[in-house]
Amino acid sequence: MSNHNELLASQRVLSMLESACEHSEQVLDSIPSVFVVLNRDNRIIRANRAFCELAGSTMEAMVHRDFGDFFTTENRDHLQHHFQQVRANPLPDASASAKIELASTLDDQVTRPFLWRISKMGHLSQAEGQVISVMGDDLSALYQSELKLMSIFSGIPLGLMVIDCNGQVTEVLSEYCNLLLGRDGLVGESLHHMLGAGSPAAHNDLAATFDALRDCAGKPIMEFGKLDSSVSHPCHVPMRSEASAERWVRPRFQPIAKNDSIDRYLVILEDTTASHLAQRQIEQADLLGRQAQALYDCAIRDPLSELYTRLFLNDSFNPLIASAKRGNYLELAILMLDIDNFKGINDTHGHAAGDKVIKAIGRLIKACIRDTDIPVRYGGEEFIVALPCTDSHELGGAIVAERIRAELEATAIDIGGGTMLRVTTSGGVAYCHKDDTMASLIQRADGLLYKAKHAGKNRVCVEPSNGA
Repeated sequence: MSNHNELLASQRVLSMLESACEHSEQVLDSIPSVFVVLNRDNRIIRANRAFCELAGSTMEAMVHRDFGDFFTTENRDHLQHHFQQVRANPLPDASASAKIELASTLDDQVTRPFLWRISKMGHLSQAEGQVISVMGDDLSALYQSELKLMSIFSGIPLGLMVIDCNGQVTEVLSEYCNLLLGRDGLVGESLHHMLGAGSPAAHNDLAATFDALRDCAGKPIMEFGKLDSSVSHPCHVPMRSEASAERWVRPRFQPIAKNDSIDRYLVILEDTTASHLAQRQIEQADLLGRQAQALYDCAIRDPLSELYTRLFLNDSFNPLIASAKRGNYLELAILMLDIDNFKGINDTHGHAAGDKVIKAIGRLIKACIRDTDIPVRYGGEEFIVALPCTDSHELGGAIVAERIRAELEATAIDIGGGTMLRVTTSGGVAYCHKDDTMASLIQRADGLLYKAKHAGKNRVCVEPSNGA
């Protein structure tokens, strides 16, 4: 008899519900979410089609079944707590609600996460008491997507987190953040302090960035785009900890809007250690290269005459000879010069005066030759000039040699103390033949030089040009 009365009371409650809408059955069954109506004992008095299909049962079999039977003990207690809170709400309308995420075991095999919305309804009867509705959405697909997304996050070398406008970490989206920042328990910590902990300079540089982020709070997103580029693309930040070597992190910020206003920021932390160290190695290699070049320049450049040294002659002259033998030059001449009576200059006026003569002759030689020619201080007072000729309009070796001799003869060199000294030179010009080497060519030019010396000095002896 009691069960019969309860069934009649349930039918009366359903009639009241159905009176609100002529098509309530169709409306409830069309809801994709599971939907049940519970009495004061949390027993089912109405369930939609989605719930019945999920439970693998019929509506008739669902009536007056304890809703808690479909949940684990822990989740059932959790759910009961929210039922009590909803029913205890003193408001007479149906606006009281509670949201909770629980794992339902409706099929007794698979545990699924659901988001349940519990609402107090405006129907009250002596038989059923305060009626509540429960609507649940299956979050399995959402959870799978989140797990997939988290697996993607964990697989990329980026730290992802969310901070509020004051720079406090509110959510960590990637465990990589812990590795980059060298600590656990990031939520609630100041990102500014964590990033700047390894370097006072970096802490000061980042202060302007976080001040700008704070100032953008509540403003439209477009205001973020107006900020200085250092905010959206700041420099690398050094991170140091006792447990790890030096690490460099590059933070980037993207605003998150709420009601079209900046509410939070997504932070992307990129480990730039490899690129930073690579850049440092490039800079070090560049420095070493420049230092090596400077040393080489010192080795190949005579500091007194500012002409090349014999080292450079050895490096450059053999390629010139090889090119001449391939027919790339109309002629390749080598000029060898020796200052006349240079020992007497040193003996009479001193070595400082001799140095000034060497320097003056170096300037004069460079003024008389082309950029493609190679002037070398070969010894104390000896000079060599390699003269490759590629154009018939260019001056040949003999002409250049005579020009240098004549210019020097006409030049008075200031050796200090009001003394002007006139100096002459003797020279020999040899032309490259097909069987020549650097040594043989220099040897012939040297022989012509001494021929000029024995002929009275202040002259140039030239061998006939037979072509390369």
